[in-house]
Amino acid sequence: MRTDAGQRVSIVRQVFPAWSIHIPPGFDETFLTEPDYWHAWGEDRSVSLSSSVMTDDAGPVPAVRLVERMPRPQEGTPVSALPAGLLGWAVEADAGSTARASRALSGVLAANGRLLIVTVTSHDPEWIRSTWLSIRHHIAPFGVSQFTL
Repeated sequence: MRTDAGQRVSIVRQVFPAWSIHIPPGFDETFLTEPDYWHAWGEDRSVSLSSSVMTDDAGPVPAVRLVERMPRPQEGTPVSALPAGLLGWAVEADAGSTARASRALSGVLAANGRLLIVTVTSHDPEWIRSTWLSIRHHIAPFGVSQFTL
């Protein structure tokens, strides 16, 4: 959906207490509390997010350490742009044969003590990148459900 001026219309969806993203209005959504997984989709594009809280004996694990420990895919084109103020990485590649879209971005974003695993699919590479860049981190208390390293 676009405005009369040609701009894409989106809503901000605060999926988890610490993470938000822009998605088109009218996307269908599902949320699983275990393992903190959210998926939104339209006819030929989708967004999947999975959030984890990561601590060790010293408290929240530093974002740089979280990113360093996440394995990177061997295939795909690295994405250089990251959402504002976050550490992470992403790659773009052809989507799998079961996907409704032809392209996919897979990535990881981190803030101290928080890790977000992201997949965005579409035929439109511009939409994929703008959706990726719309992700924001918000200060939120660390909950009871946490993973430790």
